[in-house]
Amino acid sequence: MDFVCPACRGGLHTSTALYTCAKCDRRYPVVCGIPDFRLFGDPYIGIEEDRIKAQHLAQAALSRDFAALVAYYYSITPEDPADLAVNWIAHALAEVDIARELLSDLPIRGTLLDLGCSTGGLLIAAEPRVDHAVGIDVALRWLVIGSVRLREAGSAAQLVCANTEALPFASERFDFITATDLMEHLRDLPAGLEETRRVLRPGADTLWTTNNRFAPLPDPQVHLWGVGLLPRSWQSRYVAFRRGDLHHYHPKMRGAVEIERLFRHAGFRSVAVRAASLIAPHRAGLKGILTIYNAMLLRVPLATGLLRIIGPRLSALARR
Repeated sequence: MDFVCPACRGGLHTSTALYTCAKCDRRYPVVCGIPDFRLFGDPYIGIEEDRIKAQHLAQAALSRDFAALVAYYYSITPEDPADLAVNWIAHALAEVDIARELLSDLPIRGTLLDLGCSTGGLLIAAEPRVDHAVGIDVALRWLVIGSVRLREAGSAAQLVCANTEALPFASERFDFITATDLMEHLRDLPAGLEETRRVLRPGADTLWTTNNRFAPLPDPQVHLWGVGLLPRSWQSRYVAFRRGDLHHYHPKMRGAVEIERLFRHAGFRSVAVRAASLIAPHRAGLKGILTIYNAMLLRVPLATGLLRIIGPRLSALARR
């Protein structure tokens, strides 16, 4: 995979441990074998601190498999409360199975880009159906954990640390782009959608999934009721008030109407925002309820219209 400078899209000179832009002279290091093209870090940790933690995890991976490394990550991250970490660990371990079901009906092919790939579960699920799979994430520490998962799966997928809002790829590079549970975490969603469109080939599709702001259910990340129903400027303060043991949370959930408008504004020529299936193989106790929801409610026209407004999950399939 050839890269371009995410800041100016100039060509890059490469060496074993560094990419240098021939146009603007920006430098991008390779850390733990992963190129780091970030222009800014994620909301929870600075870039240098993230690199240090990634290197620590790479060392820890020498004596741990993927599952043990995920658990170890939360043991050294006290700002992620233990009660929530239990759920996050279970979800991380189930990501390949979740992704297989999510992708089962999609015509993915060619070169796939997964935005916000985390530990690479979707890359593993998609790899048998594509020529090449690439995953990016703003969190280098999670990509290091993901590299262990890919190695255990015998995957040749490529991991890159970068911002969705400033992708280090040439225009019209990918045949399909996925983004699961990323929309609500982006610093600048309109910029992220514009970049997604830029690197998609003409006529190619992108699939995004997200939690619905207007679902009358607890926030699926922090398990608090009513977060999405509050004015957006109040949401972080409300979570901080209710969960003082949690790192500063920046929820930016959206509803179907807003999501469709944002995709159209980014220039996509067809957009379908629908109530999405609920996939949770790691939640055995919910199997019956989820089967009814997916097999029955999502096939009833009247129900699907209502669930597009208040259903727990939304999917957006858009074409360039």
